[in-house]
Amino acid sequence: MRAEITLVGNGGFRIAVDQIRIFIDAFYRPIPGVADAPSPSASIVTCADLILVTHAHGDHFNANAVAEVAGHTQAPVAGPKTVIAALRKIMPAERLVELEPEVSAENTLVAFIKHKFPSVTVTAFRTFHGREHNSYLVEAPGFRFFHDGDNENTRRLDGAVLGQLDALLIGPWQGSGWVKCIERLAPRRYFLMHLTDDELAQHAQNRFLPDICDHVPEGLVVLRPGESYIFG
Repeated sequence: MRAEITLVGNGGFRIAVDQIRIFIDAFYRPIPGVADAPSPSASIVTCADLILVTHAHGDHFNANAVAEVAGHTQAPVAGPKTVIAALRKIMPAERLVELEPEVSAENTLVAFIKHKFPSVTVTAFRTFHGREHNSYLVEAPGFRFFHDGDNENTRRLDGAVLGQLDALLIGPWQGSGWVKCIERLAPRRYFLMHLTDDELAQHAQNRFLPDICDHVPEGLVVLRPGESYIFG
């Protein structure tokens, strides 16, 4: 098994597990100072087996770009109701999968639903960021990873359902409990996302993380857009 994780930009990733190609939040609208343009762009993506979208905010989702990639790769697209509603206007309904977990009662573990695709199994968790936000556990043959999206409260994730992770993709949100979440889940590697150019420059000078947390768990990987990390 060979797995490669590539940062497309912002919270967007391309995950390749052997011959399986999965994109999560990889086709979005660039926002100056927040999210540079995706790399690669939708126009040059030639292979995709699944496209996942966590939520409908513009720095994570561009409906036209997602439809373009799905159109020439025939990949199914999965996401919450607001995402799928936008896509139904511009692409065939048979390639759309609505993943809409219930909203959990306050102070309980978040609800989730599971869906089996031809190449992977996806568990969508209803997490916290505006309306209809999902985080995704993806189980491919020999490789398990979790993309937390813009989740603002990691404390209510069910670690027993997530299990042992090869990779955790997570944003360092103040107040989300992200450091303790990393330590609780203990992935082989974790990847920080949603970092601006300034934050990446600070990290290169060993200044960014010391400014926002009192310690850094082992297993950190920080990528710039277009860079990849390969699991043997």
